[in-house]
This record gives sequence, C-alpha cells and structure tokens, in this order.
Amino acid sequence: MPPLPGTRPRPASRRSGTAAVLVAVAGVTAVLVAGVAALALVLAPAAPPHAGPTSPYTGPASPSPGVRFSTGWAPFAPLRTHQGQGPGVLTLTGVSGEGLITLTHDGAGAFVVTAAASDGGERLLVDSTGRYTGTRLIGSRDGGPRDLTVRVQADGAWTAITKPLTQAQVWQGSTVQSQGDQVLRMDRPVGRHTTARATHPGAGIFVLDVLGDRTEQQVNATGAYSGEFLLRTGTTFVDVRAQGAWTLTRP
Repeated sequence: MPPLPGTRPRPASRRSGTAAVLVAVAGVTAVLVAGVAALALVLAPAAPPHAGPTSPYTGPASPSPGVRFSTGWAPFAPLRTHQGQGPGVLTLTGVSGEGLITLTHDGAGAFVVTAAASDGGERLLVDSTGRYTGTRLIGSRDGGPRDLTVRVQADGAWTAITKPLTQAQVWQGSTVQSQGDQVLRMDRPVGRHTTARATHPGAGIFVLDVLGDRTEQQVNATGAYSGEFLLRTGTTFVDVRAQGAWTLTRP
C-alpha cells in the first residue's frame, strides 16, 4: 500500500536484511563445500585391488625322494606304468589271477624285485646287477582277489609296467629268439606233447617253465646250454629266465 501523503516511508526491517545476508552466505558456503568435495573425489587415488596373501604358493609337499607309492588299482587290466628312482614300493590292491610285470633298471648296482601277497608267500622276480630289462609273471592263479606288495631295491632309475597275460610276446612259427627274462604266449595251445629245443649260448642261469593246466619246470641250467624240452598238451605259456640271448625251436 503506498504511504499516505505527508508521511515518510518506513525503513526496511533490519532483521529481514540480516536474514537475507545469512541466506546468501549459506548458499555460497554450500557451493564451496560441494566444490571441495567434488575436487577431493577427483583427486583421490583409486583404491588398490585386494592382493590376497603375500606369501608365495609352494604347491603340495613332495614325496620322499627315491620312493614311489601306487595304490588302488588291479595291475593286469588295463596296462599301467610306474617309474621310480632308488628303493621303492608298489602296492597292488584287489589282484586276481596272474599277469605280467616288465621291469627296467638303469643303475649300476643291485636290482632286486620281490612280490609278496597279503595272504602269505613271497616270490623273487628279479635278482640282478646293473642294467636290466625283462618280463616276469606276477600274481597267482589260485584264490580270489588279494593285495600284492612289490618291493624294488635299486640304485638307479627303474620302471615297472603291469599288464595282462594276453600282452605277452607271442611264440608264432617254429622259432622264437629273445634275450633275458621273458614270458611267451603260444599262438595256440599245444594240441599234443611236442618236443622242442632250447639254446642258451651265454653265461648265467637259464631256467624254462611251461604253463598249461599246471606249471612244470623243463630246464634248469647255468652257462651255455643246448637241449630238448617238452611242450605238454595244453601248454599256453612258456616262462624263460636267462641272463643272455636264447632261442627256442619247435617242429
């Protein structure tokens, strides 16, 4: 409302002016605070990613040097290969029947391998010195599943391959030649008693067993040997133990 004639206008309230000043100052302060906060966010370094533990991962503990353990498998099917260095033990669980074990040794000292069954009895598979390569019978055709413990005494690297009898070297034709310990599978069972000849020109032992419905030793000699032996009716395998070359001949 305009003032009446002859009167002076009332000055603005001092309190209102003060409030206006305070509002303006608060607005400026809010702007400054927001600007500082934004600047702090821009200039603040990014937080580093979580690095986790600082200690290096060293992996699982290594087994004792020179000893390899293998457990939980039947050795004759399928084929299995194991390697070791120095003395070692193979534990074969749930073994049924007979199979083959092919052994090699690259050391210079004694190489002795034995197989012991959980129900008693122990068989000497190899007793040699220095480098060795050969195949031996392992297991038993008698009884049900059992555990076998194969102990290896060696001073060098060795391998042990277990496999079924069906993977034995085949005696096919009239003549077969080989060297050292070996197990032969006949190309067909012998139909009737047959005379065969064995020749072993080297030194050391020469032992020959024939396997059919039973096992029968036909030759047990030391050193050079040449002579006849009998392949009985039903013979399916021939087990040869030798330290040198040998030849078997049948009609």
